[in-house]
Amino acid sequence: MGKNIANTTHTFFFCDGGSCQKAGSEQVTRAARAYLRNNNLWDKTHTIKTRCNGRCEDAPTCIVQPGEFWYKELTPEKITPIVKAHINNEAIDETNLLYKKGWKEQISNNERAPIKPKPFELKNDAELGECFITKGFSSDQYLYPLFLYLLENPKGITLAMADKKLISFEKINAVNYSDTHTLELKTETNIIKLTIAAVPKENKELQQSKISSTEYFHQKETALTGIRFKNKFGEILGKITFDSIENKAWLYCTKIQLQNTCLDLT
Repeated sequence: MGKNIANTTHTFFFCDGGSCQKAGSEQVTRAARAYLRNNNLWDKTHTIKTRCNGRCEDAPTCIVQPGEFWYKELTPEKITPIVKAHINNEAIDETNLLYKKGWKEQISNNERAPIKPKPFELKNDAELGECFITKGFSSDQYLYPLFLYLLENPKGITLAMADKKLISFEKINAVNYSDTHTLELKTETNIIKLTIAAVPKENKELQQSKISSTEYFHQKETALTGIRFKNKFGEILGKITFDSIENKAWLYCTKIQLQNTCLDLT
């Protein structure tokens, strides 16, 4: 039988993402759970391991509710007094606080500047000729939303895979990302597979099919806009083109995917 959440007073969310795991999150979680078990607090509290919570530079991290307390740089020795203070409604030691509700800013010892795509640069590309080009992000956190948006706004968009076959996005009726590594674009008669998630280094087949480079381009002479996908070896996996620079999906790409990266056509 599961725990009765109605009887709990506090919830502790322990990040279990890759960076936190490397920094010792498992040991932090074990120490907190041992304290709760040994002090007969197990049924009054709840502990949850989460996926990455987006603060890798502050690993290991933990979020405590109520109050939206975010803790950073935790160790097994630090977590026990933190848990105890929250449960007993004692004064909170803010030494390891990254953020709490009401603060206007977070406090991190390792803050990293957000990475933004570079502005478009005019290049002479072997395939595209003279064009403005920049690199976007190639993780599934960007590519999956991109393909969902294209599915919902398919007008004027064409996909060409490595086999050079062209398909209008208006013929794609579903985007499925339930596989560990692979996204599927489904038409009435075909399934197009794209590897978009991190893959094992030893799997050469997945390494060759994985999108590792996402390039956004605007041809100078033809005004053709699009996205080109390559693997880590520089091989072209596919290409998306838009019918104009005013295409709704292309505007989405520049605003959301490229975070308003400047396209200076002069």
